[in-house]
Amino acid sequence: MKTRNVIWSWLLIGLIALPAVAQYTDPVAVNDLGGAQEFTRRRADLAKQLKTGVLLLFARNTLPEANHYREDNDFFYYTGLSDPGAAMIMDVESGRTVIFEPQQAPRVKQVYGANLLSLTADEQEKMGYKSVVPITNLDSYLSFILGKETDLWLRLTFADKADGARGEVGRDYADEYNAPYGDPTPGDRAAFQKLALRYPAAHQRDVTPFIDDMRNIKTPQEITVLRRNGALSAEGLKQAMAHAKPGMYEYQIEARADYVFRDGGATGWAYPAIVGTGKNINTWHYFNDRNQIPENALVVFDFAADFDHMAMDITRTFNISGKFTPEQAKWYAVDLESQKASIAMLKPGNTYEQAADAGKDVFTKNGIDKQWYGFPGHFVGLATHDVKRPTGPIKVGQVVTIEPIVEFPEKQMHFRVEDTILITDSGPEILSSGVVKEMSDVEKLVGSAK
Repeated sequence: MKTRNVIWSWLLIGLIALPAVAQYTDPVAVNDLGGAQEFTRRRADLAKQLKTGVLLLFARNTLPEANHYREDNDFFYYTGLSDPGAAMIMDVESGRTVIFEPQQAPRVKQVYGANLLSLTADEQEKMGYKSVVPITNLDSYLSFILGKETDLWLRLTFADKADGARGEVGRDYADEYNAPYGDPTPGDRAAFQKLALRYPAAHQRDVTPFIDDMRNIKTPQEITVLRRNGALSAEGLKQAMAHAKPGMYEYQIEARADYVFRDGGATGWAYPAIVGTGKNINTWHYFNDRNQIPENALVVFDFAADFDHMAMDITRTFNISGKFTPEQAKWYAVDLESQKASIAMLKPGNTYEQAADAGKDVFTKNGIDKQWYGFPGHFVGLATHDVKRPTGPIKVGQVVTIEPIVEFPEKQMHFRVEDTILITDSGPEILSSGVVKEMSDVEKLVGSAK
């Protein structure tokens, strides 16, 4: 332990101390999620589970194209930081944490704003970090720690992102592997290879299951944020539906909701808007949103905000003219009944399999059981399709969607009613209840804005 203390002290040499404000790290979000002490607590809880070795997590390396920077979910979950090119090392036994950051040239700081490394020591400590050093020191540190047999905890499975689960990111990697000139080491794959080559004595171990267990049960602060996001996202859909009318373009419906999100303080979208109509209505993830909507067309509207790095997921289906046709009304009612049946089962003591069976029974009763695709939803949190799958016992603190789908592609009909639900001791709390879904209420809402 004495040797490690010397190493940690040595790493502090050369800190830059320029007064500045970190551009991408959002102090409001950090405060909403519990402040620096909450992220310290998360790291401590994780360390207790890992017991030995060193944890290494990486931030994203590059800025997104024409969009706000959103940090790697796992790096953010344990640091609260948003700094491209950063890394975090935690000594599991002592809990000591060092943040490694790119050392910025003056011109870079001027153009893009300062990162954590460019703040004063006092400012860094207020953000929860006493040890912030240049990223060029990372291997100097690792060479001391990993020069012998040691557990090196890494996220060896896939990252996730606001609009993509770990498995979906894995498919992105597969596309790179299959492309004739694709990247053979997409995402963080190259980092793991380099670590194995440089430090063969280290035992690379996967921290992902521990991370996922923690992320799956939301903290009180995360629940508060999710409630705010649920209300804001629901209001966005409500306003868009109220202004919907025949002759509009799909992107105009998207724009109404987007304005409400951003005006309410959202940092972006949980996922690109889906405003599906006509020949595109049966494309579940239709993102183009460029078509004009004729009278009596069905609209599948799936959109939600990203607020304090926490996602939301809501879908409503409506007739653009404000009145479902008799056939549309029949199948909308079936979809809604199925959704309600599953939601009613979302209580501690039940299982997700029971919730799925309750929804499927409605499909079976109406002769469309072949359209059932399994559990009609997914967990929500830092990602829209958040970590883990809804199976087994239902637990307090989980946040899950219910979104059964009834569709008839040959008739260009698709019905999807989706809400995001918090599991509480007393049962399901629908976070997205601010936008109506009862058929008569939907019909009254569409086009009601004057």
